[in-house]
Amino acid sequence: MSSAAELKKLAAQRREQAVQWYESREPREQHILKILAVVAFVVLLYWLLWAPSVAARDQAKKQFMVNQQTLQWIQDNREAVIAARRSDVSSAQPNGNWTGNVSRSADQFGLTLKGFSPDGNRAVRIQMENQATSQTVLWLQSLQQSGIQISNLEMTPGEKSGTATVRATLQK
Repeated sequence: MSSAAELKKLAAQRREQAVQWYESREPREQHILKILAVVAFVVLLYWLLWAPSVAARDQAKKQFMVNQQTLQWIQDNREAVIAARRSDVSSAQPNGNWTGNVSRSADQFGLTLKGFSPDGNRAVRIQMENQATSQTVLWLQSLQQSGIQISNLEMTPGEKSGTATVRATLQK
């Protein structure tokens, strides 16, 4: 505890020296020092409290907007996810007409197959134009989850924003 007492004594001495120094200044200099002290205090408040809180608020706003966009995407694609889960259950049937399942599952996701041609017994080529990209990706993912492999995939942007043109070869 003697070190705490020594620190208090040292602080009191330094404070006394600063007060003596301040009082030895002319009144005009004392006035300038008071103004500088107020300015320094305001600057410290700004940099230690105001700027970090504004930055945190801006970051929270950005995160909120990202979360809102994610929520909107989830709500927009809710039906597709439910359909994908249903197709996962229905595709568990052993080696049924898998090409028919591909066509039906595309319908469940609200997609339209423009071209659909068998490529041997275990493969089929598909073509879709200007379909919703998010739905298309979810559909392709559900096909993979049901055991259908994508051996060749070409996806290009569609004519409208958020759409895609797809050419793919699917294999069982």
